Amino acid sequence: MASIKAKEVEALAAAGRRMYDGGLASGTTGAIGTRLSGEIVAVTAAGTRLGFLGRGDILLMNGAGPVGQNGREPARETAIIRAVLAAQPEAGSVIRVSSPFTTALAHRGRKTIERSAGLLEDLGGVVFVPYYRPGTAGLAGAVSEVLRSNRIAIIEEQGAVVWGTDIQDAIDHAENLQAAARVIFILDGKEV
Repeated sequence: MASIKAKEVEALAAAGRRMYDGGLASGTTGAIGTRLSGEIVAVTAAGTRLGFLGRGDILLMNGAGPVGQNGREPARETAIIRAVLAAQPEAGSVIRVSSPFTTALAHRGRKTIERSAGLLEDLGGVVFVPYYRPGTAGLAGAVSEVLRSNRIAIIEEQGAVVWGTDIQDAIDHAENLQAAARVIFILDGKEV
């Protein structure tokens, strides 16, 4: 049976702390998924506080679903994470962020994102995904499709999904997106 190594748990916990401390996740918002060995993926469970992530907050999954059980349910972002990892072979990790400026940008819509293309161009491709109900197969499919050729998907009224070659790379891109989103609001004359 698949298991997660102590150093992998430590790396995920450090990533969760970095996301929490950097404002990319708060409370139980946000999610992390990362490839382990073979086809095994580690994902955060529903209700996980990323800043305080521990072994019990991590679920192992393969193509068929959970591997083993720890009494926790997968987060609703799990379908997105698994779909992106399947569609994007370069992705080592996928994160779902709900940072303030990124989420505000998701609420402002496609036109704001298109108008701000110059500020977003160095982020590896940022694309807007129209609203789908959270946790649905339609949302997972739409996000994974656009992330075949882009690094970041901003989901209407929800936040962003970002992939990286590893977890730190994904967080770097999410931090860059948060900074760019803040500049967009400053340039629009919005209070920050």
